[in-house]
Amino acid sequence: MIKKTLLIILFTTNVHALDLFKADYTVFKDGKKIGVSSIELTKNAPYYTITDKTNGTHGMASFLGFKRSEATLFTENKGIYAPDSYEMNQKVAFNKRHSDYQIDKENHKAYGNDKGDQWETVTEQHFLTPNLVSLKLFNDICIGKTTDLNYDVLKKGKIQQYQFSIASKNNNIIEVEKIHSKPSRVTKLWLDTKQKCLPIRTYHIEEDEEPLETKLISIITQSS
Repeated sequence: MIKKTLLIILFTTNVHALDLFKADYTVFKDGKKIGVSSIELTKNAPYYTITDKTNGTHGMASFLGFKRSEATLFTENKGIYAPDSYEMNQKVAFNKRHSDYQIDKENHKAYGNDKGDQWETVTEQHFLTPNLVSLKLFNDICIGKTTDLNYDVLKKGKIQQYQFSIASKNNNIIEVEKIHSKPSRVTKLWLDTKQKCLPIRTYHIEEDEEPLETKLISIITQSS
């Protein structure tokens, strides 16, 4: 249950105009601390890297040695994020998962591996990666976009659409919901426009499972 739900709770973040940053969070399950996470945007010109990490530090998550990381290498031009590669690694007890893909922009193809299965697909349309999508989402919100928060994401060799909507605004806090196909699945994020639209809190719950939350510890930003 920890494995399944922790995969979804941690969305990556954004800063306006691609300021570099590192944000640290505490992860809670049913109100009890189970881990820590971090989100970091770095740059080695001309490439950016967005990296998400989660480690179980308390309770069952610690006992099982839960660790997960995602990283996307990409370029940015006039608000368009073009991924070059994506990689995910996860470890729970003795179970390990790995997936990655590389984009051949010249030939409009992507080549990947998901849990040992090789795939290849044509990529003529623009798309994002599973952790780059939120960087784009929150940047759009920071520049004032309120509708059509829909993004094509390449995952496991197929294009999937991620959809979001703004649920409420309260001063500088904007509540965003991810639209799921199952009504029993709920994902919410609270973004702070005074802190470059980084989430100060996230919430996720699945049917018959305990809620997972992250709460902000600290943010460090710098210009790129």
